[in-house]
Amino acid sequence: MRWLMPFIVVLVGCVATLPGDDGLTADIACETARMVVQLRQQIPPTPAPPSDGKCRNCDGRGYVGDGTIKVKCQPCGGTGREPKSACVEGCRK
Repeated sequence: MRWLMPFIVVLVGCVATLPGDDGLTADIACETARMVVQLRQQIPPTPAPPSDGKCRNCDGRGYVGDGTIKVKCQPCGGTGREPKSACVEGCRK
């Protein structure tokens, strides 16, 4: 509580000495957006990991759980193999 008054005095003094904003904030925002767009175009997309045929949900075991409780893996149906996709080639763009 004893630092509240000095903090307010310093804060008001700092705000009062700020220079006028003649479009500077808008210019900085525009330049930031331009740089983000440029960086997104330069970063290559991360490739998907190669598929080894194992189900990614259960890691090829056929069940999920901590060992005490085992539940059949729903995506692979308990086979441990990667489920076949209903999507034919080219349905994702």
